[in-house]
Amino acid sequence: MKDLLTKLAKNNYVFVAIVLLVVILSLRFIVLSIPVRIDQENTEITIPKGRNLSQIAEQLQEREIISNPNSFILAAHLMLKSKSLKAGFFNLQKVKHYRSLIRTLSTSQVHSVRITVPEGYQVKQIARLLAGQLNFEYDEFMHYMNDTTVLRQLGIESPSLEGYLFPDTYDFNDSDNSLIVIQKMVNRFHEMVDDSIRNAIRASNRSLHEVLALASIVEGECMNDNERALVASVYVNRLRKRMRLESDPTIQYIIPDGPRRLLNNDLDIDSPYNTYKKRGLPPGPINNPGIKSIIAATCPAKTDYLYMVAVGDGTHYFTSDYDSFLKAKRRFQHVRRKVARDAKRGK
Repeated sequence: MKDLLTKLAKNNYVFVAIVLLVVILSLRFIVLSIPVRIDQENTEITIPKGRNLSQIAEQLQEREIISNPNSFILAAHLMLKSKSLKAGFFNLQKVKHYRSLIRTLSTSQVHSVRITVPEGYQVKQIARLLAGQLNFEYDEFMHYMNDTTVLRQLGIESPSLEGYLFPDTYDFNDSDNSLIVIQKMVNRFHEMVDDSIRNAIRASNRSLHEVLALASIVEGECMNDNERALVASVYVNRLRKRMRLESDPTIQYIIPDGPRRLLNNDLDIDSPYNTYKKRGLPPGPINNPGIKSIIAATCPAKTDYLYMVAVGDGTHYFTSDYDSFLKAKRRFQHVRRKVARDAKRGK
């Protein structure tokens, strides 16, 4: 009798196990067969790095690809893929249901995006450039501009990222978020501003931040590489004589609708960056300078130049004499007015 009861109990366990297996398989089939909504606006999706299963489910719901995040999460567990979903760019054209969606999202499809960040771009210009091509918004990038925690973690002794996002050509991943992009650009800055440059900066009796402020002015003034050290010398000489720098690029930095042709009223703006009113360097960089401008600001040419005038072809006229400066300025203004008149007449 005892043996019979034991046998029956075992059979019951087997029966229950079979029933549970059938239920699980049926549930798996039903859940994994839930259709997804893929239309023309949803054929592509980028999953940022660091997102977990719940966050991915929320993103899919926001895109109206799925209607119920919980059922998607259950489907991922049933497929044993709850920790296998990848970051990256995914094409969903062939996706029909949860099964094919989860298979697609668990296959890495990271795409590289090559972007050139020009020398002299301000942080806000970099944010617009990158947000248009990568998976984050302009405001998200700008949020980190003055984030003290991020600045400290990146080794930046400055109240802002301005000046420390190195201009270069980058191969970003299309899943890179704004913080990853910032880290890559600051890391490139630390690579380029190497020990030899930092030693030269220390020898100049200026801080890295001061050199970057000067370099950003040089970057804003120069189109010709051969002039960078000369332009730096003008501002270094003016600093030594405690003359105002009177640099137009510093005004461009504080006008809200720049860059544009400056007006006389712009020179009266009350700002610590207005070098027409304030003596010394501005509080920080006004853009993100390239390595040539950084080197020029570190080791400016040895000259007695105090003035320079743009002559209209991308170069400058340099002088240490104020009267010569005024004559050159009037000469250039005359040429500019003539060009404007000729253009108006259609010549």
